[in-house]
Formats: sequence, C-alpha cells, structure tokens
Amino acid sequence: MENTRKGFTLMELLVVVLIMGILAGMSMPYYFKTVETSKATDSLALGHMLGNAYRMFQVDNPGVTLSGPITNTCNTAVCSMLSATSACRLVACSYVAPQDWNSSSYSFNIGGSCGGGLAACVDRINTGSQYDNWGYNFNMSGGCAALNGAPTCPKF
Repeated sequence: MENTRKGFTLMELLVVVLIMGILAGMSMPYYFKTVETSKATDSLALGHMLGNAYRMFQVDNPGVTLSGPITNTCNTAVCSMLSATSACRLVACSYVAPQDWNSSSYSFNIGGSCGGGLAACVDRINTGSQYDNWGYNFNMSGGCAALNGAPTCPKF
C-alpha cells in the first residue's frame, strides 16, 4: 500500500511567496509613478486652463495684472467685491468654472505670484515624496514648461 500525500510542501509554498514578494516589490515603484504622473497630467490641464483664462481676462481688462493663489475660497467670491488684482477674479468673474482646488495634490497660482512673465504656475504640494518638486509654468504666449522632472507638456 502506497502512502501518498496531496498538497504542497512548505518549501514549495515558501518559494511561491518569495517570488510573489519580489514581483510586488519591483512593480510598486512603477505603480506609484503612474499615479503621480496621472496627478501631474490633471494639474497640467488645469494650469493650462488657468493660463488661457488669465490671457482672456487681460484682453477684457488691459493693464490689470492678477496675482495670487486659486483656492476653494475663490469659488464663493463675488466678482464685484474682489480687489482689482485678486487671482480669484478668474473664478468669481466666470473665466474659469469653480473646482475643488484644495483637494488637488498641486497648488495653482496666477500671474505675479509665479514670477515675471508667467500667466500661471502649478506646483506639487510637499508631502515628503520624491515628486514634490514637480511643477509647470505657463507663459503669456500659451507655452508650457515642465519643472524638475515632471512629465513633459504636450504639444498643441
């Protein structure tokens, strides 16, 4: 009479778990970079929209320079109640639709708060990750520049 056992040995199970651990360890960095690239692409689109809105605002209001951040407080601001240079005028005066600006992984700034000659800039909020320096600048001609290794701007 033959004594056969069905199932896996402890060594076989250990090898399978080890292989699965190695594969997971190799794939997680790619997963995190893909998630971060997706966030960057979303902020890139919003930054491009803000830059275009700022240029439209300047066509309607020659000589008026806006400066400052775009946050959720801009969603409830009243256009006629804002200072002439408040960046919130883009949202409050309907150049840009209200968004949940504060839930983004990026901060959004307009005009003078970005530096000379820029319509808008987008910067990664610091979280301690390796992607914290990513960002985008949008110039007054509609051009885009990726900063510090962020995914490149698309060509329009």
